[in-house]
Amino acid sequence: MKLVMTLLVRNEADIVRENIDFHLTRGVDHVVAIDNGSTDGTRDILSDYARQGLATVIDEPQQDHAQAEWVTAAALMARDELGADWILNNDADEFWLPPSGNLKWDLVTARSRKLICDRRHMFFAHDEKDDAGWLHRARYRIRRPIPFRRPTDIYDGKLDAPYLYLQLPPKALVSARRLRSISQGNHNALFEEQVEGSPSRITIYHFPIRSAAQFRLKVTQGGEAYLRNTKLPPGIGWHWRRWYRMLRTEGLHAALADALPSAARLQQDLRKGDVLRDMTMLGHLGGRQPAECAVNPSRPSEAAARPARAPAPVPAPA
Repeated sequence: MKLVMTLLVRNEADIVRENIDFHLTRGVDHVVAIDNGSTDGTRDILSDYARQGLATVIDEPQQDHAQAEWVTAAALMARDELGADWILNNDADEFWLPPSGNLKWDLVTARSRKLICDRRHMFFAHDEKDDAGWLHRARYRIRRPIPFRRPTDIYDGKLDAPYLYLQLPPKALVSARRLRSISQGNHNALFEEQVEGSPSRITIYHFPIRSAAQFRLKVTQGGEAYLRNTKLPPGIGWHWRRWYRMLRTEGLHAALADALPSAARLQQDLRKGDVLRDMTMLGHLGGRQPAECAVNPSRPSEAAARPARAPAPVPAPA
């Protein structure tokens, strides 16, 4: 079995190396990275992996966020040129955590060619001090995500809760066999025939906001890119469009407050049990499992702490 990860990035130097290393030690064999005009050193990091034979880098300078088109092309390259059996279409801020320690073990038992993987959106308070690294700051998540209702007015409509409290779409991990296309956002995939998705035990830890400066850059890049793309309807990338408008008209604080809870609300929701302090990824990325862990208090298993052996080849699932 060969597992290839596609990775679309633009100015993600603060997290991209951690992302690639994490997935290479959990079953990914090769990375097809699409660099969308990075200027912060991200492209140099990708080149390091390319020199080691671990990555293929595609330069995509067009900045109109045609994600579905670019990722589809990368996924088909992974299948047709690199021999991928399965394809994980990823973003730099997402870490796909397999319960077995190796993604391939979970693919062996897959009941579908399209696995639906839920995400845990990690956050911090928007009005706390910005004085720690993203992995130590973004250590909270909602226990039960709030059902999502997109506002009729995507720019001025009120959300039911901070954005990262909401039940946001999962992602799809897909078989390469008869794959046709990947959707915008990597939430779905189409095949040559109808393929129903199957729930997976693989959990995605998502760190979309890592600092105020990083959020400002991401919103500016995303908002401007969506404005350039006249082919996509306003509902696609609506939150980036919303935050870009807020950033320009009300300032950075308004956009952050739309996405994240205040410190007062965070503490209140922690006391009520609506928010969890989840240190799981600090254990995986920080090199040790801290004593304080509300979700996974045990030490990492041996399989999770080191690269697990790949399973023996098996026939592709029907």
